Amino acid sequence: MRPLREFFDSLSFRLVFWVGLILLLSVITWAYFNIRFQKEDALNQRVIEVERLGNTIVLGTRYAMMLNAREDITQIIGNIAQQKEVEFIRIINKEGVIEFSNIAGDVHRSIDTQTEACVICHRQDPPRETVKLAERVRILDSRDSDRKLGIISPIYNEPACSTAPCHVHPSDKRVLGLMDFMVSLESTDTRILSHAKEIAGLAVLLFLLTAVIISLFLVRFVNRPIKKLIAETRQIGDGQYDNKVAVDRPDEIGELAKAIDQMRRMIGEKQEELKKQRYEYQTLFEGSPCYITVQDRNLKIIRSNLEFQNRFSPQAGDYCYRAYKGRSDRCEICPVIKTFEDGEPHFSEEAAVASDGTESYWMVRTSPIKNSHGEVIAAMEMSLDLTHMRFLEKEAKKSEQKYRTIFNTIPNPTFVLDHETLEVLDCNDSVHGVYGFPKEELLHTSFLSLFPEEDREDIGATIRTSHVMNRAKQIRADGQPIYVNIHISSSEYSGKRVFLVTTGDITMQ
Repeated sequence: MRPLREFFDSLSFRLVFWVGLILLLSVITWAYFNIRFQKEDALNQRVIEVERLGNTIVLGTRYAMMLNAREDITQIIGNIAQQKEVEFIRIINKEGVIEFSNIAGDVHRSIDTQTEACVICHRQDPPRETVKLAERVRILDSRDSDRKLGIISPIYNEPACSTAPCHVHPSDKRVLGLMDFMVSLESTDTRILSHAKEIAGLAVLLFLLTAVIISLFLVRFVNRPIKKLIAETRQIGDGQYDNKVAVDRPDEIGELAKAIDQMRRMIGEKQEELKKQRYEYQTLFEGSPCYITVQDRNLKIIRSNLEFQNRFSPQAGDYCYRAYKGRSDRCEICPVIKTFEDGEPHFSEEAAVASDGTESYWMVRTSPIKNSHGEVIAAMEMSLDLTHMRFLEKEAKKSEQKYRTIFNTIPNPTFVLDHETLEVLDCNDSVHGVYGFPKEELLHTSFLSLFPEEDREDIGATIRTSHVMNRAKQIRADGQPIYVNIHISSSEYSGKRVFLVTTGDITMQ
């Protein structure tokens, strides 16, 4: 059934069907009007022949009628009626009485003026004297016999009839009687039927010949090229872009083939470009050092990269909260849910505690994935593992706290100076006991302010070039001078180059 249905649905069948139907209707119409014309023409010719024969009979009996030779008239009518196709010949007078007939029982029989033969003239009063030939013709159809053609021919008054020895007709009478002549149409109908068969046969032959030519034309110039184009288009659909569409013709199908071939080249180029982009995307996706997942609205993981798979080993159909944190329900605050709700990217930091008690930290960034209608159909979540960074931060805080403890427990005053400006960036608690200045007052001031003003320039140069300064004079907060030994070393502090300066009070020595 399927091949048959495909055949009926094919363009070739529809072209052949509709062209054949139009051709068939055209041939039938031509045959119908041709047969109709031939039939009417044959019948008209037969009417003319019968009318001519009727006029011949009237002329043939004219002399006998003028002499009132009834036997001669009867003999003439009888002889003519012996012809095969003649049914009857009757001469009827003005009063509707049959005067002569080849049928003996009709003579002297009266005919009603309302009969088919008489009503033509007697349907009005006074009766019509002149009637066209078409109105005087009647055709009788019978199921038991062939058709009959009857013609009424009027017999007009002539000057000779008024002086004829038979009887006197007034000269003012226009019509003296009529002749009713009926013949069989068997031979005429036979010829019409034969001609109709010839025309029908010619029509069938013309239809078949034209249909075969059109079918061959459609198969050769339409069906085969279209099938070839379909096959090559399917190859393009299957991803085969190297085969050239080989239909070289100057018509519309050739132009269609060129368009398909151009489409093949363009699709091939686009596919190559897409392959490169897909490869690049795949490489970036799989090789990314962060965890990447694609999730649906239920937070089910649709896809994930190798980094995520190696770290969390998710199961098929797993959910993000189960893979990341081993939870049985979703998180209270979820950036993926927010992305599905408003279609915007979101950011968060997540933490989880493993079964062994270790802590993990991630920085999470979500992004919507939309279809061609702008609807969010999925969300991509990118997570950067901050666990090691948080560990380093904790260790740095511990180190800083340890440094601060050691720094503040050093018994000698210790300063951290900017390498360029000698500004006090930091100092320990021992500074207050030696100099009398609170720690907060010395921060962000010049270390040279602790020296006498006249010595500051030289002291600054010495600090930048020496490692030790012995018995240097400085000024306390109460204005009393003190003498100190200074040790200087270069170091780094918060990413800056600094001088680490330690002083020892030797005033009492």
